[in-house]
Amino acid sequence: MPKSSLQLGIVAVICIALVIGYYVLPKLPAKVLAKTQQVANPDSLKLMQAVELVQGANPMDGIKLLRELVAKDSNNVDAHLYLGMFSVKSNQIDKAINRFDKVLALRPNDARYQVEVGYQYLQLDSVVRAYECFERGVMADSTDNNSLFFLGQTSERLQLPARAKQCYEQLLRHTDDSLVVSNVQQYIIEINKKLNTIDNALR
Repeated sequence: MPKSSLQLGIVAVICIALVIGYYVLPKLPAKVLAKTQQVANPDSLKLMQAVELVQGANPMDGIKLLRELVAKDSNNVDAHLYLGMFSVKSNQIDKAINRFDKVLALRPNDARYQVEVGYQYLQLDSVVRAYECFERGVMADSTDNNSLFFLGQTSERLQLPARAKQCYEQLLRHTDDSLVVSNVQQYIIEINKKLNTIDNALR
């Protein structure tokens, strides 16, 4: 296959994967908001208000509220997470990384937070950092489909096809979603082709 065709194929696979990830794999912020709606304490309500402001017409007012939450409780993991995410959107990368480091330190064994931070690192094209997050997510919960899916994706981007295949096969054991099953099975087929090519080259 010509090099240009191979590169286009890789780009296509990554785009398809991100689409599947967006529609099929739940994001942490939605879960956080659902949780805060159930626990109607002042800080939770302020978190919700802050996120709405940042995503609306008064972003700086929302950031101010999030900073107030962190000032009040330096271990408010959700406030740190949102501050990190909004720092990514405003291209304040160093600030984002500091926030994400705090989130990971506060929730080292929580797959949900590992996945969300890992996904943010993918947006920054920090594939190695993302891989490490997803790996920790799988270690925290070997049945977490989010961790398995994105660990498979980053493994492929890091040229670790055997590890990617292992993640995809493990994911298939924990989902019955036909769309996910169909696409992940196709990923495995493509990986098997690569592995066979490598085996033949080594003979």
